[in-house]
Amino acid sequence: MISTYNLEDIANKLNISLKDLNKAFKKGILREYEYKDIKLLTFKKEFKHLEKGTVIFLNENLDVVRGYPKTYRAITLYPTIKNHFVDKVAIEEKLNGYNIRVVKVNDKYVALTRSGYICPFTTKKINKYLDLNILDDYPNYMLCGEMIGKNNPYTPFYYEEVEKEYENLGFYIFDIKEKETNNSLPVKERLSLLEKYNLPHTKPIKIVDKDIAHEEIKNIILELDKKGREGVVIKDLDMTVPPLKYTTHFIHCKDLEEAFTFFFDLGVDFIFSRVVREGFMAYEFNDEDLDKRAYDIGKSIIFPMVESIKKVANNERVTEDIELIFDSEEDLDEYLEFMRKMRMVIKIKKIERINTSEGEKLKVLIGKVYNKTNDKILAYLNGTVWSE
Repeated sequence: MISTYNLEDIANKLNISLKDLNKAFKKGILREYEYKDIKLLTFKKEFKHLEKGTVIFLNENLDVVRGYPKTYRAITLYPTIKNHFVDKVAIEEKLNGYNIRVVKVNDKYVALTRSGYICPFTTKKINKYLDLNILDDYPNYMLCGEMIGKNNPYTPFYYEEVEKEYENLGFYIFDIKEKETNNSLPVKERLSLLEKYNLPHTKPIKIVDKDIAHEEIKNIILELDKKGREGVVIKDLDMTVPPLKYTTHFIHCKDLEEAFTFFFDLGVDFIFSRVVREGFMAYEFNDEDLDKRAYDIGKSIIFPMVESIKKVANNERVTEDIELIFDSEEDLDEYLEFMRKMRMVIKIKKIERINTSEGEKLKVLIGKVYNKTNDKILAYLNGTVWSE
């Protein structure tokens, strides 16, 4: 495929040298990928000035879509916010889902994952649920947002605001960027444009001076925690300063609970950062009930771990179960093939045909298998000794 394109043109479009382009190929950082008739290259890791998930479409224009940059976290609200931002800040809710960039390419609207792949499931859903005329008028933009809801394949989490007749799923836009530069629209310009095109989007809970933002955010975080929500993103109004995120006690516990269900696969990566966040949060919020906070964290670790051990001991496989809705068997097969390409081990647990006002749909219960957790639990139950 690549041989039909001028590598020097690709390097120039990416603003890197031909030598660096070849190096990225050789190291496996840059890989070819195809979705139906759309051919592209995707960066598996950050490379030079290019973010992980940056793609270049192998079409006549060699369209580039930059990867969504990492959002850094405020461990303390004060003085971090005061030091980081220039003036006023917008405080928006952070939704618990998966990051997607929606772009128009080859006269089609596609949804790119954080890693730079076109997800067939998400692409079909955004085409079904959203009127994307905005990308006809502004083809140089990408819509950056969060796919949320219980019926999503990566981060299932119920949100009442995306409840539909037969599916809990929706896309909320939190940023509009220029595809090739990664420059964001200012907050007010973004809000105005999304209102004009009637697209679902996150809105500021408050806009406040940076010097008092930490006190406002404390109150907001406490309310979001009570509601079982994820947290906030703090943004410069002109989007010239990178945003920061801050999350709730609830979501720290939820993350640990999910990670320690599959503790040999995910536990180490999750525990330290969540515990550190909790420690600084307890200090800054003048938490008087440290016993409860410690109990919540411990419960989130031990309870799911023991439950997984019990399941394996009873000859069950520990799986992450997700329930997805497909319009057809063809859509299901396409998603399963995509997951196989992503090297995810999955098993179909149940398929149910449901009648809706749009016709028959498939409700599919899919189990994601974490082999290391299952295999190691079984080995230790059978007497294998721990080697450190």
